[in-house]
Amino acid sequence: MNETRKQQVLTMYRQIDELDLLFTKYFTELNEFELSYQQEQMLLLFKRQETWTTTEIAMKMSISKSAVSQVLKVLEQRDFVAREKNPENLRESFIRLGPNGLAYSKQIDAIEERLAEEMFSVLEDDEMKMINRSLALMIQKFK
Repeated sequence: MNETRKQQVLTMYRQIDELDLLFTKYFTELNEFELSYQQEQMLLLFKRQETWTTTEIAMKMSISKSAVSQVLKVLEQRDFVAREKNPENLRESFIRLGPNGLAYSKQIDAIEERLAEEMFSVLEDDEMKMINRSLALMIQKFK
């Protein structure tokens, strides 16, 4: 990789990091839920699909099933998630959002809506399309 291109990549990375830090102010209202980073990341998975297994979560988060089980135990005790036995495999449970998890998810939806409105006022359609296309390419590369 030539130095100019390398510098562009580093600049882009730093800008993404800066944007991430700026976005945190929007999410401070989630502090009332008193969740750890790992608990938050696990709950965010439910924005992608409604039901997960411990194995699927472990694979998606690149952590051990034991670590997932420990986090889920706390989330379940606090009604953020609920387990339901898989009728086809009783050794496996389906995990869904519980009442507090649904409240957390609803609050995230409201925050994301506000962010989208602000982005809409800053970026033109073609700029948003270009950014989305670029981010999709990067995500695909690192999957």
